[in-house]
Amino acid sequence: MMNPTRSVPIGLLACAALLLSACGTDSAQRGGRAATRSSTEVSALPATMNVSPLTFAWVVISVADMDQALGLWVDRFGMEIVTRRDGRDADLAKAWGIGADDILDQALLRTPGQREGGVHLVRFRLPGPAVREGAASTDLVPKSVDIAVRDIQARYDELAAAGYQFRSTVGRLVTDTGLVVHEVHMPAHDGLNLVFVEQEAHAEPTSSKGYGVAPQIVVISPDNLRESSYLQSLLGVEQISHNRFGGPSIEKTIGLPAGAKLDIRIMGDSKVEFGRLEIVQYEGATSRDLYPRAKPPARGMLSVTYFVRDLNSVLARAGTLGVTDLGVVDGVYGPGHLATATTPAGLRIDLFEPRGAGR
Repeated sequence: MMNPTRSVPIGLLACAALLLSACGTDSAQRGGRAATRSSTEVSALPATMNVSPLTFAWVVISVADMDQALGLWVDRFGMEIVTRRDGRDADLAKAWGIGADDILDQALLRTPGQREGGVHLVRFRLPGPAVREGAASTDLVPKSVDIAVRDIQARYDELAAAGYQFRSTVGRLVTDTGLVVHEVHMPAHDGLNLVFVEQEAHAEPTSSKGYGVAPQIVVISPDNLRESSYLQSLLGVEQISHNRFGGPSIEKTIGLPAGAKLDIRIMGDSKVEFGRLEIVQYEGATSRDLYPRAKPPARGMLSVTYFVRDLNSVLARAGTLGVTDLGVVDGVYGPGHLATATTPAGLRIDLFEPRGAGR
């Protein structure tokens, strides 16, 4: 596991440059795959391995081209395939409000040695537009995926040589406490924004290729106090950090109106640094609500899935939290009990209690 005493969350250190990033266009780069993976290929890790209930087990990312996506996440980043499922997943499709035959292909990926912060890739029969297409930097939307790296300049060089484009060269940030962080942003397939981050004197756990996915994802909220309170009530997550930024320098850097501020909170498990949520609020800035776009079969980040140990205790609070019981399912996560909720901002959170072997 990662060092639980890390002093500053990586997403917070990278936030200023991240929040500058508008959505841009889908880079549509290919991953240079040697061969198409079969539906029977799986790793040694069971999909229902117990994870911290305070962290997301999977971030759901819809893709138009599964081979392209696997070329990036597996072949280049070194994530391992936990489960690969080719064909329909009627239970999950029903939970997501789409047709029984609308899911064609799925892959569950994790960084080797990590239990939290996995990536759930899904390809729909008729992929929709990208969730972040045409979005402004202040719009309300699932924003980006953080990736911890080792030797960030080498990672930058190898990706650039492979045809990937970046928003800038590698940047260097120094905190008030003297911590040095290097970061850079890369548009990826299906409108995704990836943030590569490396802290000096702190070696993050990574794959053999030097990438660790995903310590955090970043989502934008109109009211961070309400959003954080909801997450704490629903999941019992900890507020690991809370910072507010303002002033002429921030306004100029990010392009905010005079008097606007940033409120940034990291939610998760203080002892587990993969699978956290970074929620960001632009105070005093105009934002469009794009969360209604983040529904299947749209492309890009759609939702997060938490594995919980006692779903009935969550359902007991369903009346106040808006949790919907979806019943017993048997899909890509294995057999279990599924429920869903939507945060005040609009982020979908699926709650899954594994049942049976491998729990």
